[in-house]
Amino acid sequence: MGAVVPSAGVSMPRLQPVSRFRSALAVALVVPISLPAGLSATATKPTASAHVQVSPLKGDEKLLHVLDRFTYGPRSGDLEKIRVMGMQAWFDQQLAPQKIDDSLLDKRLADYSAIQLPLNRLMEMYPNRQVIRKTMNGQSSRPGGEAEKAIYNDSIARYKAKVAKKAPSAAMADDGTVDDVPSLPQDVQTLVAMSPDKRFSALCKFNPEQLKALRKIAKPEDRLLLVQGLSPQQLEAIAAFEAPQAVVTAEDVQTKLLRDIYTERQLNEIMVDFWLNHFNVYLQKSQDAPYYIAAYDRDSIRPYALGRFENLLVASATSPAMLNYLDNSSSIGPRSQFATRPGHAALPKKQVGLNENYARELMELHTLGVNGGYTQKDVTEVAKVFTGWTVGSAERGGIAAQAQFDPARHEPGPKNVLGVTIKENGEREGLEVLHMLATSPATAHFISTELAVRFVCDDPPRPLVDRMTQAFLSTHGDIRLVLIAMVNSPEFFSQATLHAKVKTPQDFVVSAVRASGADVQSAGALASVISDLGMPVYGMQTPNGYSMKADPWNNTASLIARLNFALALSTNRVTGVRVDWKAFLADTPGTASHELSPKEKELELERRLLHIDISERTRSTILAQITADPAEQESSLQQVSVKDRKRDPLAALAVQERMDRTKITDPQSALAAGLLFGSPEFQRR
Repeated sequence: MGAVVPSAGVSMPRLQPVSRFRSALAVALVVPISLPAGLSATATKPTASAHVQVSPLKGDEKLLHVLDRFTYGPRSGDLEKIRVMGMQAWFDQQLAPQKIDDSLLDKRLADYSAIQLPLNRLMEMYPNRQVIRKTMNGQSSRPGGEAEKAIYNDSIARYKAKVAKKAPSAAMADDGTVDDVPSLPQDVQTLVAMSPDKRFSALCKFNPEQLKALRKIAKPEDRLLLVQGLSPQQLEAIAAFEAPQAVVTAEDVQTKLLRDIYTERQLNEIMVDFWLNHFNVYLQKSQDAPYYIAAYDRDSIRPYALGRFENLLVASATSPAMLNYLDNSSSIGPRSQFATRPGHAALPKKQVGLNENYARELMELHTLGVNGGYTQKDVTEVAKVFTGWTVGSAERGGIAAQAQFDPARHEPGPKNVLGVTIKENGEREGLEVLHMLATSPATAHFISTELAVRFVCDDPPRPLVDRMTQAFLSTHGDIRLVLIAMVNSPEFFSQATLHAKVKTPQDFVVSAVRASGADVQSAGALASVISDLGMPVYGMQTPNGYSMKADPWNNTASLIARLNFALALSTNRVTGVRVDWKAFLADTPGTASHELSPKEKELELERRLLHIDISERTRSTILAQITADPAEQESSLQQVSVKDRKRDPLAALAVQERMDRTKITDPQSALAAGLLFGSPEFQRR
């Protein structure tokens, strides 16, 4: 972790034009991705089915199409498994995720203990700056416990040092003394020799300056020994000594990526991602946002991802994450008790008044769509309906970090929404409006279109969207049945939609890791790569979420950056991620009798990683590179280096990570795999 372990951030490697190897690849492999005839990457609304020829898929094409659409990319052997299992049985299984054993993922996630805490406990255990200031001012008390006490002591000491550095004369008085701190042992081996629990207790007594000194004098191998044997909770506490909020932020992002990569409940995870993007919230909205997002995924989105849309809509509307992100928590009715009480006019403007952000996005982005038939008057009336929907605080007598209804802030009287009179009924007014919107035909069409764009093509055929819309309306928004209606439409299994979608940066990175069979000890570097490719996890500031269409991602510069990552991944130059190509190809038929030739390796990797035939141009380019002089290969690949960009506070979770990088056991296979991942064929799904 941050206190005693090397960093694990990553900056994107760059193509060097001086290399003949790299310039050849840029010409041969990195070209804008063309879509199948009849499909537009720029259309903004469904068009008639005449634009899409319904030529059905057959055999393995159908199976691969299902894996491409309903997973984050097939792993080696997945196509064979679904072939044996049968497509219908596989799809039925994925639609009932609770019945799928996901214990291997659960084992990985057990190392990330912070976000498993209830929201109140998470905010108490890993305090942000606001909590620290309240504690220093005596507005809240420090929690007990060895780890918590150390986190608060270190955070307070750092805050005071920061204040003193900015304005020494304004340095704050101490509100309590830190326990007596032992002198820093000159011999680090004294600490290393302790049992894990005693070593952790000793580290808890170090102040920030001593921890900093410890990092300086400890050798790289000693840093690993200092955290060896510590529990996940202890490791995270050490990271939180320096940056409690950073630990929560890192866990939000990294656990999401680990789920994407390793879950056996792939369809459910795809739908969780779809709804997180549809009901977008921004990780950096406020100091509280990273904490809210942890609960948002777990409590508001994941339980309803394959359920009824109205339940999902209500869960989103009542989540602290959404109330905070779209500012409804601060919205106050103009004629409410709060607004009309004495002294109200003297309050700062940001604490008073009606906020229409949530009302507008609720109709435009969450339900009806931009052409859903509502007016500005409807936006204002809906905003009044949701006044009083806020996030609790101890100061207001509520439960901190929980959604609550404050009747004193609610606008009294009836409201008129979309021609319907909403009688005064407190919190129930909001539920009535959510029901009205969730069951609207405009919402059914809008959600069906969004799903079709995600799963079918950028310009979905109108008949398919119409069938999905009808299924939505007839089943009261049952997402499972809407997906079934989509899959049962002839346009879904059409040659025109096969490989018609360009992968987003997140799709690309996750699918490459899955296909490679990589062991991800730490996902921090992967998160940095996705961010550098233009799609930081939980990083979309505007409420519309990331585009699922090709345009933002389909350009030469981004594809070159993808090739850089592909080569870094395949040659074990991404921190915290390891691939063993020799083991990957160990069960290839014929390997027992002879070593695979370069061409045999390329063909086998092509079969396992892409599952489709690539162009002769791509294949000949790859073969030319993997049969080149080994010294030239190594020299060229050295240009694809991964450098630390920022420190990952969870780096110590990767306790098996060593300072010396794993040697490439099969350079030819590694190079071929990287070029296949960077090829135009792998960019589509």
